[in-house]
Amino acid sequence: MTRDYERKTAHAEAMIKVAMIRLMAARLAGEEIEPHGPIETEAARRLADDLISQ
Repeated sequence: MTRDYERKTAHAEAMIKVAMIRLMAARLAGEEIEPHGPIETEAARRLADDLISQ
């Protein structure tokens, strides 16, 4: 993320977790969605990294 508007790291991590939940729920439902904004893009990147490392 190029800009971090969150004052605490825990808030930024929580936003990424919420975005990951949305992306994973869509995948479980069989929907193809595109990430919206930098937070969901980062969450999608982390999720892809996790899937590759398994």
